Amino acid sequence: MTSARTGRDGRPLVTTAMAAYSLGMKPSSFRSWARRHSITATTYQREPGTTGQAPALWDLADLTDAMRNKNAA
Repeated sequence: MTSARTGRDGRPLVTTAMAAYSLGMKPSSFRSWARRHSITATTYQREPGTTGQAPALWDLADLTDAMRNKNAA
């Protein structure tokens, strides 16, 4: 079950930069990769009192599933 700060498997949600690093990519390359694999950010959260676009938070379980499907093909 997904909560405000954890993903489907109970691990914490990660930022775009952290998700990109985990796959050995730059953030822009990661966003393109995620788009090609139909993965969307789980949520967007901004700290109270800040302005601008809220950072995307990604579920590591979604990334893991996409990588497993790629390796199975």
